[in-house]
Amino acid sequence: MKAVCRPVLAGLALAVLLPFAMATGTSAATTAPLRPLTSGQVAHRLSREVYGFLPYWLRTSKTPGSLRYDLLSTVAFFDVGLQSNGSVDRGTPGYTALMGVSATALIGAAHAAGVRADLTLTSFGFAQNRAFLRNRTSQRRAIRQIVALLASRGLDGVAVDFESVYGRDLPDLSRFIDALGRAVRAHDRVGRVSVAVGASRAGAAMAAAALAGHADRILIMGYDYRSGESATTGSTDPLVRRGGGPSLTWTLDLFNAARLPANRIVLTLPYYGMSWPTASARPGTAPARAAYGKAPAYPIRVSRVQAPTGARHGYDPVEASAWVATYDAHVHVWRQTWFDSPQALAAKYAFARSRGLAGVGLWALGYDAGSAANWQALAKAFPPPPPAKAQRVPKRVHQPAKPAHKRRPKPTTTATSHRSSTAERPHPPSTVKVVHLRGPTAD
Repeated sequence: MKAVCRPVLAGLALAVLLPFAMATGTSAATTAPLRPLTSGQVAHRLSREVYGFLPYWLRTSKTPGSLRYDLLSTVAFFDVGLQSNGSVDRGTPGYTALMGVSATALIGAAHAAGVRADLTLTSFGFAQNRAFLRNRTSQRRAIRQIVALLASRGLDGVAVDFESVYGRDLPDLSRFIDALGRAVRAHDRVGRVSVAVGASRAGAAMAAAALAGHADRILIMGYDYRSGESATTGSTDPLVRRGGGPSLTWTLDLFNAARLPANRIVLTLPYYGMSWPTASARPGTAPARAAYGKAPAYPIRVSRVQAPTGARHGYDPVEASAWVATYDAHVHVWRQTWFDSPQALAAKYAFARSRGLAGVGLWALGYDAGSAANWQALAKAFPPPPPAKAQRVPKRVHQPAKPAHKRRPKPTTTATSHRSSTAERPHPPSTVKVVHLRGPTAD
């Protein structure tokens, strides 16, 4: 996912991984082998999918017991990086965390609840991605190692997060996604390949290429519409942008115009907001750029947003975002912070539902410190579908048989008569030719 709200990951790569347990010195090898879910074990509790990313820097021994697995369909471990030569880097923190005992416990807890566990595969930068996508040998190496990693940790799929891909390299991306998907499904019949894309025109083009390569899901990164360089304060993921401009509605209209299937799209929303120094508490004002030296603009996790006594706060129903403004007496500026409250999330979940999307994603699990109100917003937005009503078969009432009518005797005054019509015979059932259409298998 985006580099917002996470440490700088220099040289993230996805490296060689066999033998896994011995590579990191963790106790992963001492536990029972993990296995991916079968189709019968995958739970379908909600009316939509909920895809939660779990960054390695938030994983602790307490994490497996803190997640609401009944409100998740997938937990994606972030992240394992990919080098341009296709090798997996076992020296990165994401790989080390994935091989650790906390990840083992989390995978086991997720599977016990019928929740998928995915690997997030990352690669950043135009040059690195071009070098990888234009080298078939590197791609084959990556596919072998990725599938081996899925098998080693009993994972159910992979989310491909390639950020910064040239348009001319999209056909190569499509071929890689197709080859990766075939290898994943050969290993695990219900394994999935998802692809993260930006919320822009370039993201729509990348989504089209990924779907041409038979990606199972497209994960739209629906955030970073505003940053420290924005002209006004406001939501980082506005439902509709005040004054016009890119927003969640604009993005989905763009994807719809490109004829991308909504039921394969997951809209990922942020559990973080943006905070700016401003000259006043008025919402939607311009940031005070002159104060950036002492009071810079920055992204902030929802769990760290505070509204002390004397703060001003409100809710913007157009952008579907909460905001709070506090005065900083040391720098003599106001600070406006915009974030998704449970009310804002509910509005955006309803929007995803109205557009017929496959579901929503969360960047990232833990950024809200496990807010009970946020979990409840998910539960209300995507309740389980009602159970199918059993059809009542009406009781057959016994009725006495009607007496048979007596045949009238044939008249004897006429000559031997011919039958006026032949007795009707029941027609044989017509032959129906069943045609099976080849296409993607429904999940």
